[in-house]
Amino acid sequence: MLSKMSTDRISEVRIHELSAPIEEPFGWSLNWTSRRTAQLVEVRTDSGLVGWGDGTWGGARLVEHPELVLGRSPFEVEAIYDDLRTPKNYQTRRGDVSCGGLDTALWDLCGKIAGMPVHRLLGGTARERVRPYLTALYRKRWPDLAESLAEEAVGWKRAGFRAMKMKVGYGPETDAAIVRAVREAVGPEVALGVDANCAYTSGTALRLCAQFEPYNLMWFEEPLQAEDLDGYTRLQAQSRVPIAAGETGTLDRLIADYVHPRRVDVLQPEVQHIGLTGARRLSHLCWLHRIRLAPHNWGTAVRTAAILQWMAMTPPATEALRGDEQVFEFDQTESPFRDTVIREKLSPEEDGMLAVPGGPGLGVTVIEAEVERFRERLTVVR
Repeated sequence: MLSKMSTDRISEVRIHELSAPIEEPFGWSLNWTSRRTAQLVEVRTDSGLVGWGDGTWGGARLVEHPELVLGRSPFEVEAIYDDLRTPKNYQTRRGDVSCGGLDTALWDLCGKIAGMPVHRLLGGTARERVRPYLTALYRKRWPDLAESLAEEAVGWKRAGFRAMKMKVGYGPETDAAIVRAVREAVGPEVALGVDANCAYTSGTALRLCAQFEPYNLMWFEEPLQAEDLDGYTRLQAQSRVPIAAGETGTLDRLIADYVHPRRVDVLQPEVQHIGLTGARRLSHLCWLHRIRLAPHNWGTAVRTAAILQWMAMTPPATEALRGDEQVFEFDQTESPFRDTVIREKLSPEEDGMLAVPGGPGLGVTVIEAEVERFRERLTVVR
């Protein structure tokens, strides 16, 4: 293994952009969609090994400077992550970085070379199973939104999900009505969160928080635009509903804007942006600042596998026997390719928990024919 670690070199990076139409359009506070898209990153070594990730890859920085990645060992993964930062200018230090898919693919390679799951390389095993919270309950072209959402939520409860998230952001009156309908339909035993996708200003969001209080929500996600930091400070200080945000942030912004000032109760990073290198760094910082981690997840099953590896090594927020449970987002909206691009099936067990894959790397096998079937564009860096 040691000789393998010292000799394998990165020879090629391939970016697969996937796209496919869906049968029934759905919407949220900002838009409607009739398609699903994703971006898979494939990293190959000179010995023929392949690692996979889901997310960003360094973009123009990598295209203009392929030497930052090509020819290096996969085990230089953290150095590569920082080398892909935007270069420094006069009297400034290096800027931010977004290469989450590439970084995840390198960790996948490291695990495969070492013959162990990635979470053991990241820091060990804090848990072997994780609670997924279902994401569905979007807006569709229904005549009665509250009634249809309640009916859908009951179906997911019958399917075994004990935590779920619904979209809001349709106006305070509508939001209050649909949250009430869903909570009454699923009962108090199901954990329920709401997501406004940056729909409101702080004053409106604060009023909504008061209306949401009777429904015992997990959190109110992205009530404000990500850059409204003063608004989040106000909301987090005054709301009795936990405030969550972070899915669009890069590592540096998440740390500076949300973690260090403890501006949110729940941080929801996207591994597509921060990668597993950023995930490991955030895990310790969130533990240190006593902020709950609940990763966002909107991609393929490759991303889900990466998040499961991350959650496996993340320390609990507190030492309580029955403290805040570690959860992550588990998208179940319509997608033609989300689950088909890997051979394994990542699905909750009877008690609603999802097992962390135990094989080398991410622990899943990508089906290349499925990637090609849905691929709209291929970019190769060699």
